[in-house]
Amino acid sequence: MKSLIVFSAIFLLSACKTEQPADANSQLAGMYKLYIIENMDSSGIWHEQEWAKDGDGYIVYDGKGHMAVQITPQGYKDFPWLNEEETINGNSLKQKVDSMTVPELKAALTEFASNYVYVANYTINDTTGVIQHDRLSHTIPSAWNTSVKRKFTFKGDTIILEPVTVNRRLKWIRQE
Repeated sequence: MKSLIVFSAIFLLSACKTEQPADANSQLAGMYKLYIIENMDSSGIWHEQEWAKDGDGYIVYDGKGHMAVQITPQGYKDFPWLNEEETINGNSLKQKVDSMTVPELKAALTEFASNYVYVANYTINDTTGVIQHDRLSHTIPSAWNTSVKRKFTFKGDTIILEPVTVNRRLKWIRQE
């Protein structure tokens, strides 16, 4: 009888253990496509953010503490520019920039500044449901080596990330 009570107690205590970060990492690991970015207004209603409406976005978590994200507005991928090799060739790039008019330069700068990309290490706090991105690089120079925190929740194949300091949420759908 004593052994049955001890076995039952051990079983019940092990069933009550909280999830370990590795489990959250396993659940988080994968690639997600941006579905929508929403901002909450002062009356508590969510509205789609115009900047990324009909744009593209992906976020990847490797399950080992590394992640990357890119969000671009609609039409970004169709912007007429140099090909990849010409872009990394200093002479081709200089020739293109030198031949552009001021309005063309402004359009290019505006387009390229709308590309939101960063790479980071991440840590998960299971008890608060918060993930911290320790950014290593970013398309916004002032955001290099900064950290941001996001509440995260899962609803089926969707992960919802919410910055802890802003009334915004990003919904991402897991990709196969």
